[in-house]
This record gives sequence, structure tokens and C-alpha cells, in this order.
Amino acid sequence: MGESAKGRTGAAERKHRGNFAPIQRQLNLEPCAFSGTIPVELLGGQYVRNGGNPSFGDNVPGDLHMFDGDGMLSGVLFRTTAQESANVEPCFVNRYILTDIYLATKSMPSLRSSILPSIATLVDPFASTLSTFTQLCRFLLLVLWSHFNHHVPSVRKISVANTAVLYHDKRALATCQTGPPLRIQLPNLDTVGWYNGNPADNEHTTSGSADNFFGRSGLFGFLKDWTTAHPRVDQITGELISFQSSFLPPFVWYSLIPKSGEAKPKPPALHAPVPGISSPKLMHDFGVSQGYTIILDLPMSLDPINMLRGRPIIHYDQHLLSRFGIFPRHDLARVRWFETEPCFIFHTASTWDEIAPMSEGDDQVEAVNMLACRYKSADMLYSMGGIANSPSPIFPEEQGSDSRLYYYRFLLSDTDQNLITHQWALSAIPFEMPIVSPSCTMKAPTFIYGCSSKDAMFGASTGEPMKVDCLVKIDVKTLIRRGIEQKTAEVDGCVDNRDIKAIFGSDDIGDPIKVFQAPEGWYAQEPRFVSRDGATTEDDGYLLTLMFDESQLNEDGSTSDDARSELWIIEAGDMKTVVAKIFLPQRVPYGFHGNWFTRQQIEEQRPYISSRAENWPDL
Repeated sequence: MGESAKGRTGAAERKHRGNFAPIQRQLNLEPCAFSGTIPVELLGGQYVRNGGNPSFGDNVPGDLHMFDGDGMLSGVLFRTTAQESANVEPCFVNRYILTDIYLATKSMPSLRSSILPSIATLVDPFASTLSTFTQLCRFLLLVLWSHFNHHVPSVRKISVANTAVLYHDKRALATCQTGPPLRIQLPNLDTVGWYNGNPADNEHTTSGSADNFFGRSGLFGFLKDWTTAHPRVDQITGELISFQSSFLPPFVWYSLIPKSGEAKPKPPALHAPVPGISSPKLMHDFGVSQGYTIILDLPMSLDPINMLRGRPIIHYDQHLLSRFGIFPRHDLARVRWFETEPCFIFHTASTWDEIAPMSEGDDQVEAVNMLACRYKSADMLYSMGGIANSPSPIFPEEQGSDSRLYYYRFLLSDTDQNLITHQWALSAIPFEMPIVSPSCTMKAPTFIYGCSSKDAMFGASTGEPMKVDCLVKIDVKTLIRRGIEQKTAEVDGCVDNRDIKAIFGSDDIGDPIKVFQAPEGWYAQEPRFVSRDGATTEDDGYLLTLMFDESQLNEDGSTSDDARSELWIIEAGDMKTVVAKIFLPQRVPYGFHGNWFTRQQIEEQRPYISSRAENWPDL
């Protein structure tokens, strides 16, 4: 066996051990013990986190990518036990999301792996064209079989809904970029049905049309159904802003769904192709400010035709430029394309308009600013799939590059040229899974929170998926100002070049970077910010994050049935104080994105006719 094959085998063995391993037990609002004091702001609300959790249990295929698993939601409801809300009883619940893929797979017990081909196969440069083609054929045949076998639920959407969870128009929605959002009912986390811009499946229709607003129907409609995993909801207008991608021209469609039931006039719904995109790309996220939308056309292709070129279907080409398409939220025809050095962005952190002084009318926006987690290579996709020794074969010097929090300023006032006036990193430390206070959605934030590590978060050379032992708070307003004052070098420049150990050693109370370091052997997940009632500063509130103590692992790295995770509530102001710990009845595998849902949001959810579990009781 060659060295690269050995590396991939070893990585495959490691990536499904420890707290990366799936968990099959599903619990229904089980009370939890806790320590400390639970903030009153949490009473009646629910924290929910999404993530991939393969449903095959101990039969997880060795080539499975971390992005492949069936969606599973894990939540903590802060249930009150008295009308005065003086007493609180945290309750844990977890549920598989009943997607078409999950239901069809469970109805075919002879299957030993998911219907979908693994992302690891699609991204691995060492995978043969024949093996990739074989997996694609198997997938298409199983989808066809589901439509002709009456004992199998038809696969009409191929999303596993395993990435994020959000709230729009009195619906909680689970998302993944391979399909439209899927409605979930809080707090029990039951699956209701697909949401395509009109009433979701299993909801009562109104006088309006019940047809899909975005997405496609038909046997192969899923080929044009790929929806960003990170739709944006405008907290002021209630609009849901999203995009869909496809292997076929015009490649990207932009969607805007207004909030329903408004008496006042509102902009009409919008669903139209984005002009200026010439090839299919892997687009996970985008940017949305109060007035503008930014589409990321980056040199990461997602194209089956790559097989004919001797490349993996998902391929990063460092010879191509990165392009950013910026247009007014309701006016696609005015899109402007800004080009710069190649990079890859999985997540944007914040996007906001910069208003020109003394301006009036439509031309009041001087520039659009964006903060994003920027990579210089595709190594993250390799490490999340446990593909060791698989860096870019053309650019080995780009191996092992983690993302940095990066600042872009796109100048709009100059109509003669599309100029990026600033583009540099704010900090040299690894940074991913960015969040802001909900009060700063689509506005200029002071603080960005995210995940980091004492070492590297991603490492294709080790085959280790992302592990987080540090939560970071960055004063982006200060670092942007400092970067402009010191004339930071464009593209490769960095405002704060300290590593995370140097930041640990800082005794400056005004340090623009603060780090919460997990205890030795503990690992965190993406945090979520909840503001304190009556907050007077942007960071006056709490971070909620799932924590796991890896000392619970066996000597061989496996987990036992009695391993437990905890939900920690941390003071966001000082990034030190742990206010409370919720002791969960089981562990929650390392996953992706979560959200906080208020008591009001839970109580105001729309009624529905039936859940998918009721429609398929035997599964």
C-alpha cells in the first residue's frame, strides 16, 4: 500500500472515533441537572444545534466525509416550572431530521451506506474516475428506484438538512446546500416538511398559490434545488434572502421571500438568475447587508464534467480569480463584479453598508464591507473528510492553511471601476464558524465571535476534522481602524500578527482579541450569542456552546455509552466566566451550526397538519 493510501486509511479510522462518532439514541425532552445560575434571558427559550450524524451506526463507511451525515438536531429547552418563570428545568432533546434521503434509506434495510455519494469521493484527488462514476450511477439508480417502489418514500429532495437551523416567518428551518430548507417544529424537533417559499409541506394552504416559489419539482428537480445552507433573515423587514445553485446554466438563482401577513406594502417576491456566472461553483454562503447582496464566485468548482478533465468533481483551481457579485437587494440587473486573488470562503461573518456623508437618494452607499473566513487552499475540505496527504498537488506550499478573519471593502461610489479598496486579515490566528450579536445582523458590528484552536483547526496532513478548544471574541471595529491607519498590505497583509499563545499572555484589558480557552482535554462547538436584558453594550450577554471532555474516551479513542456532553453558558463580556453548566444525558457529536430560539418564537409557530413521522410511522 502506498503512503498516500495508508494516510487515507488511517484518517478514515480516526475521523469516526471519539466525539466524531455518530449517536443513535433519540431522547424526548429529558430533564437535565445543572450547576450555576441560568440567566433569566434563557427562560422559555431553546438552544438547537444541527450536525451530520450518520444513521448507519457502527456500519459507517470508511470514506464518509464529516459533511455527509444525516441531519440530527440536538436541543436544550429551558422549560419553566412555574408561571412566574422563577424556576427552570433544562430539558435535552435530539431528533434525526426526516429528509427524503433518511426515510428512503431506512426503508431499504439491505443498504450498507447512504444513497448519496460521499463528499470525500467528490473532493479526493486520489479517487479514480471509475469509482466516482460508479457512485454517481448507484445514487441515480436508487433515486429512480424510490419513485417506482411503493414501499419506499420517493426521493424528491437530496438534502440531508445537516448544516444549520434558522427562524423565518414563524417557522424553524433546517438547512443544507443540497436542497431547500426543511421545516422543524420546536421544541420537540419534529420534522414537518420542505419549505420552498410558499406554505411548507404539511401546512394548511391559504388563498395564495401552493406551488414552490423556488426550487424545482419533477424526477430530477433536485439538480436545480441546491440552496445555500445559510439563508439570511432581515430582522427589520422579515425577508428571507437566499440563492440556489445548479450544474446547469445559468448556474445561480437568487431568491427573496418577504414576510407574509403584513398589512403594509412590501417588496414583491423575487426569484431570478444571477447574471455573470459562467460555470458551476461550490457556493456555501454569501453576504447580505441592509441594502446589498454579495454572491461569492470563487475558484472552487462543483462540476461533474471535471471527471472528463481528470479532476475531482469538487476542485480548487488556484489559477482562477475570486469574483464578488454585488447588487442592490431587489435589483439583480445592477450587479457589479469585483475580482481579486484566488481564495475560498466557507462562511461570511458580517456584511454592512457604509453610508457616504451628506448623501441622498439611491447613491447614499459609499461602499459595502464584508468580514469572512478566508482560506488560501482547499485543505479544509480534505481534513473534514479525513483525506490525509491530499493537498493541492500543484501548490504544495499552500498546505495546512487555516482560515483567517478577513476584511473586504468594495467601493461602490466609483462607477468607472470596480475597486476593492481594502482586503487583508484582521488576525493571524485560525478563525471559523463566525457569529455576531443578533442586534448587529446586516449592520456594522463591533465584535465577531468564533472558533479557534491552540494549534491548527484543520490539518490535511493529519486527517483530523475540525476540533475547537478556543472561543474567540474579536473587536473588529478596532482592528479595521488600526489596519487602515497602519496601511496594512493588501491581500496578504495582517493587522494583528500574534499567535494565540501570545494573545493568552496579554494582560492588556483593552486587547482587541479575547480568548476563552477550554480546559485541557475539553473541546467546544460553534457558540451562539444571547443578549442580556437591558444590555447597554453590544457584548453584554452570553455565549452558549456545547462542550465535551475527551478524558471520557477509551484508550483506543472510542466512546462508551455513558459519555456525556455539557452546554456551557459563558459571559461574553470577559470571555472567562462560566455562568452555568447544563449536564446533558448523553454526548452530542461534534457538529456544525446552532441557533437560539426565544420563548416568543416557539409560541408563535405556525400550525401544521401532520409531521413526517406521522406520515411514515414505521420508519
